[in-house]
This record gives sequence, C-alpha cells and structure tokens, in this order.
Amino acid sequence: MLALMSGAITGGGLIIAVGAQNSFLLEQALKRHYAFPLALLFIVSDAISMMLGAFGIGLLLQTHDWLLAISRWGGVAFLAWFAYGKWRASFLEEHLILELYTKKLAIWPLFMMALAVTWLNPHFYLDTMILIGSLANQWQEEKWQFVMGGILASFAWFLSLAFVGRLCAALLEKASFWRWFNRINALLIWFIAFQIATQPF
Repeated sequence: MLALMSGAITGGGLIIAVGAQNSFLLEQALKRHYAFPLALLFIVSDAISMMLGAFGIGLLLQTHDWLLAISRWGGVAFLAWFAYGKWRASFLEEHLILELYTKKLAIWPLFMMALAVTWLNPHFYLDTMILIGSLANQWQEEKWQFVMGGILASFAWFLSLAFVGRLCAALLEKASFWRWFNRINALLIWFIAFQIATQPF
C-alpha cells in the first residue's frame, strides 16, 4: 500500500506538469470532441511508458547520450512549434478564433496529434519512463505496486480533466477565452521546452 500511494503521489505531481498533453486534452474537452477516448489514450501511453521504465528501458536511455540528445532536441523543436501555433492563433480576429476553435478534426488526425503531443514530448519520457521507472526499481519487490500507483494517478487526472473541460464547454463561445487560453498555454509550453533544453541530463 505504501508503494502504491507513493507511486500515485509521485506520478500525479509529474503528470500534471506535462503541459502539451493537458493543453490538448482540455481543448478537445471544451469542444466536447472525443475527450474521454483521448484521455484513455494518454492513460494507456503513460502506463506503457511507466512499465517500460520499470523494465529498465529508462536506464538504457540514460546510458546512451545520443538517444537522450535526439529525444531532447527533437522534443524541444516540437514543443516550440506547438506553442508557436497557439501563440499565433491568439492574435487572430475574433470571428477567426471562434471559427478555428469550433472546427473539429476528423478522428484519425486528432488521434495522431494526440500521439504526437505524447510520444514526441521529451517531458513525457523524462517523467514517466526515466524518473518513475528508476524510482519504481528502488522499491524492488514492490515496484509494480509503485507503477500501478502512477497509472492510477494518470487515470484520475486525465479523466478529471476531460470531465471538467466538458462542464466548462460554454466558454467555447467566447473568443476572449480562447485568446488567453492560447497565450497562457504557449508561454507554459515554451517554458517547459526551455527547461528541457537547459537542464542537465
């Protein structure tokens, strides 16, 4: 039980910080557009990454500098591009903002974008695979209880985010909301990209 609770607390704190996933899911939840399937996709991705970390894949990444470098700079470039799109959209005229954010992507492009904000995001690897994976291995015989705690935290967070977004869907009608939503998200994701680019591995 202690390992499970520790995994849930650690996983919850780290998952909340993965800005690109949260931004993308909240946006789709506000549109009432496949929010719960997307939440499930993020939960499954977290579970796979945490389990791979517990199997030692995170340690493998840490011992190969070139793999970490590819993950870091490819991810930084993706996050910077993702944030720039949000920032640029925030300066559109009001009717264009509403037109953009009432438009719904087809299911396959939507899910491919969801996979991109997950698996092309180095913050995702650092938190779920490397950090949680390495912490799980410190629990030895109880490492799978620790991993399960992290998965439960992911389950609770993403489903809650999807639910809250749907409750706040009336905000979709206000261009001013989307303008500031995009600006705050862009700044947050740029900050995360900067952290990843400058922190030692």
